[in-house]
Amino acid sequence: MKLETKISLILIIIFFAIGAIFFITGFSVLNLLSIPLGTNGLVTYVLFALLIIGILIGIGLVIDRQIRKPLVFFIRWIDQLSSGIFKMPDTIKNFSVNKMRFRPFLELKSKLESLTNQLSAAEVERKELDETRRNWTLGVTHDLKTPLSYIKGYAAMLRSEHKWEEEEIKEFATIIEDKSLYMEQLIEDLSVVYEFDKMQIPLNISTTNLVVFVKNVLEDLRQYPMANDYPIHLNVKDESDILLSFDQTLLKRALENFIMNAIYHNPRETTITVSIEEIAGSTLIEIKDDGIGMDDKTVQQLFNQYYRGTTTDKSHLGSGLGMSIAKQFIEKQGGQIKVVSEPNKGTKIKILFPC
Repeated sequence: MKLETKISLILIIIFFAIGAIFFITGFSVLNLLSIPLGTNGLVTYVLFALLIIGILIGIGLVIDRQIRKPLVFFIRWIDQLSSGIFKMPDTIKNFSVNKMRFRPFLELKSKLESLTNQLSAAEVERKELDETRRNWTLGVTHDLKTPLSYIKGYAAMLRSEHKWEEEEIKEFATIIEDKSLYMEQLIEDLSVVYEFDKMQIPLNISTTNLVVFVKNVLEDLRQYPMANDYPIHLNVKDESDILLSFDQTLLKRALENFIMNAIYHNPRETTITVSIEEIAGSTLIEIKDDGIGMDDKTVQQLFNQYYRGTTTDKSHLGSGLGMSIAKQFIEKQGGQIKVVSEPNKGTKIKILFPC
């Protein structure tokens, strides 16, 4: 039996009980009023009974409108929420939500509206996240299969009976090594995410000349074949040494991820400029490009570890973990990060380390 039906039955039983008590004790009331049980007494009894019944009916109608129907309405609402239907139910027959006067019910309505809105927003966010995770999983699977197919293909070619030239063998070996390194990097990214979740990333802080450090990072990046078509510059506001305490391994990885992201998602000949300056006792590292930029939605999703970004003509664009990992590396060292970008106006990634 439904709860709302039980409430109706309980109210009916209460009214019948009150009526029964009245009729059972009616004669005693007449005696207390010193009314003899004659014709006049019976008339008085009947009139008195009708009056009481009318009062009870009136009270019943008020209770039905102000208590029973609102309770039934709220029960339906909660039942809908428990079933995953995040909206206010249709108004029940002969009852308007706007006519509720009982203050606790008005407060309950306000709380349920707030809860419904929160659950509805959470459901939309959950569906978007599930879709993003699904696409991310498909992307990571593709990212592993693509280099693996290269490795298998070139290994099969080397194993064949064909007599390959020494230069061809070296070229095949280089491709196999490159694809293996890419798979290793992807697996390492997945491992880093797991270690961050378990809070197992140690810090090795040391004071280092930041300018020299960044120069070395950029020099290493320029050795990447993919970076050949992307001019990378260093701009130091003050030529004096800038000393900073940080974990060299984590910061190097973060800067590499930010710059490679600019390479992955921008056309060739996009200029990338890394600037370093001291501002009010803090150190600012800015990575700027004059590429295609991003809209607000992409900026908001940039550090979501399941977000892979827009596609370009590149064959594979990474797992989507790089930016999330880079942000965590910066924040773990006490830094702050901010992204400023507009479509067709490039992107700025500002990393601020406090004094």
